[in-house]
Amino acid sequence: MSVSAAAPSGPSSYQVRTWMAAAIAGMGGLLFGYDTGMISGAQLFIEQDFDVSAGGIGLVVSAVTAGALVGALLSSGLTARWSRRAVIALSAVVFIVGAVAAAAAPSVAVLVAARFVIGLGIGFASTVVPLYIAELVPVASRGSMVALFQLAITLGILVAYLVNAAYADDGEWRAVFALACAPATVLLLGMLVLPESPRWLFAAGREDEARRVLETLRDPDDPQTARELEEIRATVEADRARPRESLARALTSPLARMILVVGIGLGVFQQITGINTIIYYAPTILGKAGLGTESSVMATAGIGGLNFVATIVALAVVDRINRRTMLIGGMAGMALSMAVLAVTFAVDDFDGPLRWVAVGSLLAFIACFAVSWGWGFWVMASEIYPLFIRGQAVSIGNAVQWTANFAVSLLFPILLAAWGGAVLFSVLAGFGVLALVFTYRLVPETRGLTLEEIEREWRRRAGVADDAAAAPAA
Repeated sequence: MSVSAAAPSGPSSYQVRTWMAAAIAGMGGLLFGYDTGMISGAQLFIEQDFDVSAGGIGLVVSAVTAGALVGALLSSGLTARWSRRAVIALSAVVFIVGAVAAAAAPSVAVLVAARFVIGLGIGFASTVVPLYIAELVPVASRGSMVALFQLAITLGILVAYLVNAAYADDGEWRAVFALACAPATVLLLGMLVLPESPRWLFAAGREDEARRVLETLRDPDDPQTARELEEIRATVEADRARPRESLARALTSPLARMILVVGIGLGVFQQITGINTIIYYAPTILGKAGLGTESSVMATAGIGGLNFVATIVALAVVDRINRRTMLIGGMAGMALSMAVLAVTFAVDDFDGPLRWVAVGSLLAFIACFAVSWGWGFWVMASEIYPLFIRGQAVSIGNAVQWTANFAVSLLFPILLAAWGGAVLFSVLAGFGVLALVFTYRLVPETRGLTLEEIEREWRRRAGVADDAAAAPAA
């Protein structure tokens, strides 16, 4: 009996099955969020245990982003040789190894190395999980399902903040690191039972298996399912029919270059407009705004809660509102919030109500980010790249994004001490204005289009022949 014959006939059963697959894969996002968010509170106690300088703390914090950069680059080769599911399972194993090493670290050097290993897992997951989900789900709900990855990131950050708050009295930061093993184990076990990506199976020449997988996630009697299969087949066959060329040449073609500019730009602007100054250093910022250590950690937990709730709101509307509209509106709010924060630090009178203006600015920034650029980069990165460069281009785009993340996380405490909050937050607001111009001029709309239709639109823009449209049906 085929898998499709055994599947329930109601459309809702297919939808539930698809959502479950996306949610389990999205656990990679929860680990991503937890392992990046935990350091905001833990660093205060690591400083006390190891007596490290601001530069040393910068290394502890940024080691994760350095590892994620390397992990994103390695993902290119891994996705060319392994299935999406296998790479995600590998990320879970790496998470577990890194978490155990960090929890047992006897010195700052070992902790930095362990954080680098954790970053490798984040690099694998952040590259492959959105790609896997986008290739698995139907077009009508692709945005919201890929955005589950961002929801999981915000949930991980919230959990990390709450755990930090729970341990704020005794400063037991090692337990905070060790707890990351639990969701990593769930992700590893989940990937053992989830299906492969149908598009990856088609590209690997396993067409019958691809059909069976797709028919467990779509209604086999729906004509749209047959159309989707034919569209995937046509795209894969057109890709095989093209003359083979080196990866470097493929990635520097006019078509790929145009798309990479957009993908890389989205990743860089997501990072340099201020989000990780808040995620990594919220207690530090709030401390400079006049709150005590424990109050700063507690307030940071509130920021994490808002991030999570606002992402749920985004999940509900992401497939109803155009992507560009949400990116532009969200960035306008982010730039304004950062500008207000800069003004509060310029006035520098945090004994009175001004400290709450600073807190409000952070909350406003987080809300605007969560409903727009928080999910926007991951969704767009999973949608815009053509099949013939998809794995490699996502890897490159994520690597550049992590490079920007690394620079921000490493330099922020140094620049905050050297420049002061007024200048630094003004610079971040300026980056927000540049992001607005970039999005308005270059970022395309992808809502409601299949991955194959998006590729055809890129080819039209670049003046390249649409081979998939011309390919004969099998």
